Amino acid sequence: MTSGIHMTSIIGRVARGREYAEDLDYAEAKALFTHWLHGDLPELAMGALWTAYRIKGESVEELRAFTQALEEDGDSIAFQHHCRPVIFPSYNGTRRGAHLLPLLAMTLTRCGVPVLIHGLSAPQHNDLPWADHDPSRRVHSADILREFGLASAENSPQASTLLHLQGLSYLPVDAFHSGLGKMLALRQQLGVRSSVHTIVKLFNPFQNPAVHCAGVTHPPYLIRLQEYFQQMQRTALILRGTEGECFAHPKRRPELQVCQQGTSFVWLEKDTHPLQQMPALPENPGISATCRYMESVLEGRLPLPAPLADQAICLLCLSGRCADLDSARQHLARHFSRYAA
Repeated sequence: MTSGIHMTSIIGRVARGREYAEDLDYAEAKALFTHWLHGDLPELAMGALWTAYRIKGESVEELRAFTQALEEDGDSIAFQHHCRPVIFPSYNGTRRGAHLLPLLAMTLTRCGVPVLIHGLSAPQHNDLPWADHDPSRRVHSADILREFGLASAENSPQASTLLHLQGLSYLPVDAFHSGLGKMLALRQQLGVRSSVHTIVKLFNPFQNPAVHCAGVTHPPYLIRLQEYFQQMQRTALILRGTEGECFAHPKRRPELQVCQQGTSFVWLEKDTHPLQQMPALPENPGISATCRYMESVLEGRLPLPAPLADQAICLLCLSGRCADLDSARQHLARHFSRYAA
């Protein structure tokens, strides 16, 4: 037993397989995740919970409890702005195509919307093989921003300062909560994702309301995240991400679903039209090629791909920068002389 947490009972309930596992109630789940964040659980229990939730999945009530525990325990960012900041969780990286989340982020900052990207402090390396995902072979947002000369924050106050100075900040997740970084490191030992990889898409690092942008890979999580944001009455844009990152694929716009004030609706339908022309994209997914491409777009020599423009337009509205889609399109056009919208 750990400070009132009956681990044997909890593991026995959540680890009975997809069909027979039980969901924890809010209080149990919150206490459990708080102890986990603080490293108070035995290693055997952490591994058992990790794999059990991978099989069972999380209820919306458990997601609410886990996220609330993290937000109350983390070092939140004090930041004031006339627009709601946009939050981009960025943990996967890309390897098949260029990582264009930093381009989307810089598009929004140019339009006057502050953006926070949070992710891993650095790719994790040791001698253990990666069963499902090797970050060392992927390009991450932090790599692109570093190459672009944009500073990353070392703590939450510094993140606030950078948001004021450059409109954009990258915050390593360890800087928000050191325990969360340690939890994420379990992936390499256990070989699969678990609840914490969903939680990083849901938590708000700010003291005030913000706009969440959540990209998912598996369709069932679209529904789960929608239910979560509705119940929490948070503002969010949910989409099928690109290689797990929360930016629209530059060749084909996914469905863009909005959660706002407890309701959910599709703002832009999935693009099903045949591709008329291949968009100009980086010649390879490497850091240098991606940065050169971003410079060309930001300087107006190449157009911003239409799916990214559509995503930016939605986020301009959700942040409060623009009143509706038409005014957001006009606003984007004023800042980008060329964009393929």
